[in-house]
Amino acid sequence: MRLPRFHLLQPDTLKEACSMLGDRNESVLLAGGTALLVDMNQRLRKPSWVISIKRVTGWDHIALEQDGGLRIGALASVASVARSPLIAERHPVLAQAATSVGVPPLRHAATVGGNLSLNNRCIYYNQSELWRQARPLCLKLGGDVCHVVEKGRTCLAIHQGDLAPALLALGASVVVMGAADERVLPLRDFFTGDGEKPNVLEQGELLAEVRIPPASPSGGSAYEKLRVREAMDFPLASAAANLRLDGGRIAEASVVLGAMAAAPLEITAATTVLVGQKIEDGLDILLDQVAQQGFERAHPADNLAVDAGYRRKMTSVLVRRALERAIAVAQGA
Repeated sequence: MRLPRFHLLQPDTLKEACSMLGDRNESVLLAGGTALLVDMNQRLRKPSWVISIKRVTGWDHIALEQDGGLRIGALASVASVARSPLIAERHPVLAQAATSVGVPPLRHAATVGGNLSLNNRCIYYNQSELWRQARPLCLKLGGDVCHVVEKGRTCLAIHQGDLAPALLALGASVVVMGAADERVLPLRDFFTGDGEKPNVLEQGELLAEVRIPPASPSGGSAYEKLRVREAMDFPLASAAANLRLDGGRIAEASVVLGAMAAAPLEITAATTVLVGQKIEDGLDILLDQVAQQGFERAHPADNLAVDAGYRRKMTSVLVRRALERAIAVAQGA
C-alpha cells in the first residue's frame, strides 16, 4: 500500500520541530516511523505535513547524572536501551521491556519517545481503510459509535506500549518541549487515560527526554509480558515490578500493569501490602494479595486479538512472576 501524499520538512533542532508542528495543524512528527508509517498506510492518519526529526542530533543520549539518576533522550533507539550496560545494571526492568519490543530491525528504528507516545490501539481501529468502510466511524475516528461496547460513549482503545509500565514502576518523569518553553512532569501525568487522546501533548509539543531517579544498590526489578508470539507482538498484558530492600524488609515497592486500559495501571497494593514486610514472613500470601489486586483492577475491553477474560486472569500470573524475579534480583540471586 502506498503512503498518502504529504509535504516533508526536516528541522535541525527539536525547538525548530516544535515551531513547525505548532504552525501546521495537519502535521505529524516522524522519528523512527515504526508506528506512524503503518498508520499512514492504513489511512488512520493522513497528514499534509510530515516533520522528520531524524537528522536532529544530541537527543539520543543515555547519560548518568551525578546523583546516580539517568537521562534518556527521546531519540535514543529502543535497541540502544535494550543493550545499554548502564540500564541493564541499574534498571533491568527497562532493559527487559525494551528487549521485548518487536524484532531487532524494529528496535533499531523505534525511539524511546515514539514508544511512550504510541497511539492507543483497538482491533476495530487498527485495520485497513477498506475494512473500516464496512462499519460506521468509531469514536477514535471522529464518529459517535463504539464497536466494543454497545452504546459506549468513551473510547476504550488500549495503551500497548512496553516501556511505559517499566518506567512508571521506576518513578520516571518526562520533559515535554514546546517552541517557547518546556515542562517536566511525572510520567503518570503524561497519560490521560483517554483512548481518543492518550497523552497530554498539544500541537507544537513533543516528548524530549526521560529522567529516571537513582537506582538503589539493594533494589530489584522485572518485566513480564503476554503476547501471541514470542517476537514482534504488542503486549496483550504486561506487568512491571520494582522494589527496594532494607535490612531484609521491603522498603519500597511498585507494580504497574500494561495493556489493560487506556493508560498503564499502578497497583497500590504493592505499597500497602508489601512495604515493611520481611522477605521470609509469609511472602507467598502477600504476593498473592498483590497479584489478586492486579486482577481486580484489570477490566480490559474485548478489543484485542485475545479474549479479554483470559488477559485479565493472566495479570495475576504476570504480577506474581514479576515480583518474584524482582525480589530475587534485589537479594542478589
